[in-house]
Amino acid sequence: MRILGFIILGHLTLANLLVKRRLPPVKVAGGLLNLAAFKSAPYSLYTANGAICFLGMYACLTFIDVSAVNAGIPSDFSFYLVSIANAGSGCGRVLSGVLSDKVGSLNVLIPFSVLAALFSFVWPWCTSKASLIAIAILYGISSGAFVGLLAVPVAQLGGTGDIGRRTGMLFTIVSIGAVVGPPINGAIYSHYNSFHQVGIFAGCMILAGAALMTAARYTA
Repeated sequence: MRILGFIILGHLTLANLLVKRRLPPVKVAGGLLNLAAFKSAPYSLYTANGAICFLGMYACLTFIDVSAVNAGIPSDFSFYLVSIANAGSGCGRVLSGVLSDKVGSLNVLIPFSVLAALFSFVWPWCTSKASLIAIAILYGISSGAFVGLLAVPVAQLGGTGDIGRRTGMLFTIVSIGAVVGPPINGAIYSHYNSFHQVGIFAGCMILAGAALMTAARYTA
């Protein structure tokens, strides 16, 4: 993780030093925050969806290799499941982008989120090599679609002049769920000594987020 962190740090440092502004800066009231954006029910619902979804979205990705070892899968194979899930995630990100151009981002995000919840429920019951590979691919595709399209609906939930701040506020709040989610899932596993309860918690959180996203879709 430290190696990956330094790789990311190096690339981001280079990118920030070389990036060039395309348009002149525009002065807007409120600085980095525009709390008035939360007066919009669709935006507030959508932001809450992201934070709640991420309480469970990374459970399978974080623990699928550990659950495989617990099921008797050799450790020299189980660690590949994370790579398989990430490969599926890449496919999901591309597929969701293509579909969103045709039917709209929220119309893609909602069903893919429901699928991610379903696969989170199913994941702890997968104890064979074949079933774990299948769930890693399917979960990767559905979760990748969610992560890849997460920022897109922000453009549809307000004016384009403030899209940068609204996106920043979205990811700031969503990051809380992404940071605390895996430790919560780990604590559930430590308490029950089973991933079945972890899968139930993760799936319920993602379903709750999908419900909020649906509410945002129909109040926009």
